[in-house]
Amino acid sequence: MTPVQLHLGHYWKTNDPADLDFNQAGDEAPQFIRCYSMNDYTNRGEARDVPVASLEYLAAGIFGEPRPSVTARIRWSGDSHRYGIYRNLCPQGHHSIILLERHGGGMVGYQFDQSYAIESWEALARTLAPEMIWNLCNQIAESYHAARAAERSNMHRAFLEGRMKKRRRNHRLWVDVEPPAPANRSEVRHGLPQD
Repeated sequence: MTPVQLHLGHYWKTNDPADLDFNQAGDEAPQFIRCYSMNDYTNRGEARDVPVASLEYLAAGIFGEPRPSVTARIRWSGDSHRYGIYRNLCPQGHHSIILLERHGGGMVGYQFDQSYAIESWEALARTLAPEMIWNLCNQIAESYHAARAAERSNMHRAFLEGRMKKRRRNHRLWVDVEPPAPANRSEVRHGLPQD
């Protein structure tokens, strides 16, 4: 991918049908995009800087025609979010898939490193309409952020309840989180909050 700029000093954009805006403006084209690792099984929020030049366009996730809203009697346009799917052709031979999301908060990337990711996303790009790709990408992005928010809330609660303990072994530090105490039956009867 080679970022383009419509006017000097404006935000840089992708040069493909996804038409995504980067977070950078000015004279220098963006060299890297920060991507959440979707293989971060310990939910540490690991992110990597992926070179923009290594990205090869596969498909765009575009909302399409307005759709009925679930909560109101209006039609939702969905144009606030756009997605692009890219192959990340790494010179070391470990290729991956990058899902780029553009919304009002800027551009966010998601990196899929699984060995089957390229094959799966190439098949989806060939067979799904841009609206279906949009649905899939939006569901992935929202699920990722919901899981991170739930884990963050659990950690905050453990901290507030004093269940986080600092441990040291072999000159290494880590945090041990004790499970919550079982709910007391009298608290349940009296309607006190429980987890």
